[in-house]
Amino acid sequence: MSTFAVVDVETTGLNPYRHDRVVEIGIVLVNLGHGIEAEFSTLVDPERDVGPTSIHGLTASDLANAPRFREVAAHVAGVLRPSIALVGHCIAFDALFLRTEFERVGLAMPGYPTIDTRNLAGGGTLGSCCAQYGIEFDGRAHTALCDARAAARLFEQIAISNPALLDPYEPLRALEWPEVPFTAINPVPRAQTYSFSPSPSGHLQRLIDLRSARQSPIVSSGGEQEYLGLLTRALEDRRIEGTEASLLTELANRLGLSSEQVETIHVAYLSELAGAAWADGQVTESELRELQLVCGLLGFGRLSETQFRSLVRHSGMPGSPWSGDPLDSWTGRSVCFTGECQCRFGGVPISRERAEALTLAKGLLVQQSVTRKLDLLVVGDPNTQSTKAKKARQYGIRLIHEPVFWRALGVAID
Repeated sequence: MSTFAVVDVETTGLNPYRHDRVVEIGIVLVNLGHGIEAEFSTLVDPERDVGPTSIHGLTASDLANAPRFREVAAHVAGVLRPSIALVGHCIAFDALFLRTEFERVGLAMPGYPTIDTRNLAGGGTLGSCCAQYGIEFDGRAHTALCDARAAARLFEQIAISNPALLDPYEPLRALEWPEVPFTAINPVPRAQTYSFSPSPSGHLQRLIDLRSARQSPIVSSGGEQEYLGLLTRALEDRRIEGTEASLLTELANRLGLSSEQVETIHVAYLSELAGAAWADGQVTESELRELQLVCGLLGFGRLSETQFRSLVRHSGMPGSPWSGDPLDSWTGRSVCFTGECQCRFGGVPISRERAEALTLAKGLLVQQSVTRKLDLLVVGDPNTQSTKAKKARQYGIRLIHEPVFWRALGVAID
């Protein structure tokens, strides 16, 4: 029996020689006449910014727990080992990226013959070719495993109905792979990111878990507002670093806040955020993603639909969680953007050009690069590994998550 490996990769860009990397791999093993033998998929940490999220649908946060390629190279090689050819839609692109990733870890991938389903079908996109052959496209396009499954069905149907199309590729035989060091790290399929919830840092978790037998002290509203102010600043970039968590713990202890009172403030913060998301009667995907992110950071795990409705009903905390500095104090500050914008304005995704125009209209200055003099870096994704974000963290520059930034400016994002 002959096994073909149908491959699809999602990447940060189009050129692996200019530092673009793989962010997701999908492989489907097909034996003609016998159907699909096995499937494999994993997300991959590209160790840089993720590229066009609008295309592949992945954010840096989705890849936060993903393995690096060198950590799953043995898994990928093991899946490909029994195959006699690589198959895919525009397979030269996928094969080039795989070969380059193996080269980066010092391994030479065997020189597999490549069979392009686009050529076999006479041209067209994967979706249009599948429609032409009556193949239902199951799942989201530009999801590696879904694309590989669709290409596998297309390849099998074409090859079985017209075997002569494979004659130019003969003879086909299994190739020898070099030994690939195995690691104990497991692949992380995309589906796992849907159940992922960020965990609060150690200091913050200990603060949340603290249960005191003594009577909870009476704390002035000023003390609660002081804690809320620090929490607001810490969550501006939708991350809580170890230092920030330590400061929150120290302040709560100094103010005499019990864990119950801290939890109440956290719930109030989240309630106001949920209320803002529901203000227009609907919750967008980016708003829900932000809510789930904050919910996890505050130690509440994933937010259920019932919990969300409850939060909306109880929204209305005095002083919104993004009210930080007065807007007029931002006039003249320098701002830089990194990554794709994730929000929408007027029903349209915010382009970089539109983002800069909106920012300039509010009296801020837009910079194209990060220097030590920069005031604010706006991040489309809290966990971005872009060069700008790395440099800003190194310089101690204030990072702000994009939705927080727009709300602070009074820009009515969708």
